[in-house]
Amino acid sequence: MDIFDKPYYKSTKNFATGIGRWPYQSRMQSLIIITFLWIVFFLQAIPQIFALVMYSDDRDILIEALSSFIVDVALAAKYLNASYHADLIRNLFDKVQLDWKLMMNEGEKRVQEYHSETGRILATGYGAFLSASAMIFIMEPIVPRIYSLFSTSNESISFRFALPLEYVIFEKEDHYWLMLTISNTFVLIIIFGFISCDLIFITLLQHICGQFAVLGYRIENTPTAEITTNNEKEELIISQKIDQDASYQHLVSCIQMHSRALEYVFFDTLFAELLEECFAMSFGVVIGINLPIMSLTGFQIITQSSTVQQILKSLSFSGSQILHLFFDCYMSQKLNDSSSEIAQSIANIKWYNHSVRSQKLLVLMTVRSQVPCKLTAGKIMELSIENFALVKKKRDFF
Repeated sequence: MDIFDKPYYKSTKNFATGIGRWPYQSRMQSLIIITFLWIVFFLQAIPQIFALVMYSDDRDILIEALSSFIVDVALAAKYLNASYHADLIRNLFDKVQLDWKLMMNEGEKRVQEYHSETGRILATGYGAFLSASAMIFIMEPIVPRIYSLFSTSNESISFRFALPLEYVIFEKEDHYWLMLTISNTFVLIIIFGFISCDLIFITLLQHICGQFAVLGYRIENTPTAEITTNNEKEELIISQKIDQDASYQHLVSCIQMHSRALEYVFFDTLFAELLEECFAMSFGVVIGINLPIMSLTGFQIITQSSTVQQILKSLSFSGSQILHLFFDCYMSQKLNDSSSEIAQSIANIKWYNHSVRSQKLLVLMTVRSQVPCKLTAGKIMELSIENFALVKKKRDFF
């Protein structure tokens, strides 16, 4: 059975396939999907640009149109990044398969399965929230029309879309429902693309956290010989027979695993971060525009939300932005913490019962684990819970 057909990878595989970015799907299928998605993007972006130009003197509509357009730009940045680094992403998924094959026992498999399942739960919750927010967003212009069917009021309802759009070659009144259906479908497709790109990131990062946890488990279960006398202890510690030193051989495998785990984050002689290389630019763009877009949305909530539908729409939009920023910072913080916990695992074993050469390996691993792995946004800002709080605080003063 393919490892990616297991429950904790299945949703990521399906979502990534849906946007043409699954490393193992056929090139033709990927090309067709990519072409379709870019057509959808431009069919959505062009009417938005027209709306920005036509309503440049109307502050309220301009802010609403600008907020929606910035989200589309963020998706384009994420998708372009996933396309540009397609080979790198495939390399990472190849490593995922290899890591599962190198598990030494059922205990290690259970540790990795726990973290992979945690990643699936996080991804499901993240995707469900964004999907629910998207549904609230697109229902805002529809709810008043449904309400009017049961109301005796003769008040006319304007022909509005979920976001400001201007189809200059079509009359809005004549083709409203068709245009509304198409625009709402495009919004859902764009949100689907957003979720899919983030699921790839969540799955890969959670796997790396699992690898560090497996490494900690392996270190803490390093075999030691039974020692009953001081003479036996001295004989073990000064032993020069490497092939008979079980703890040494075990710790060598731990160092090899540590190196493989770090290869996810560090590759080549300059120790440039592999995940940094893969996601840094998209993080930089998304984090860079997150502050102004959250401020614009907050301004909309205060000045433009005159109905319950508009308030819910703005709140769901703002909540999605905050959740997206939080997830990027939270997952990066998990990577930082997981890589730092290796030193604690080393401290938990009875190092004094191991040979001198084994103790030297422990020192080597301890030194290496003092430098935690981290991700940054455009190599400028480290993604962490602390910086998430800082960005959110600055947003309140923006």
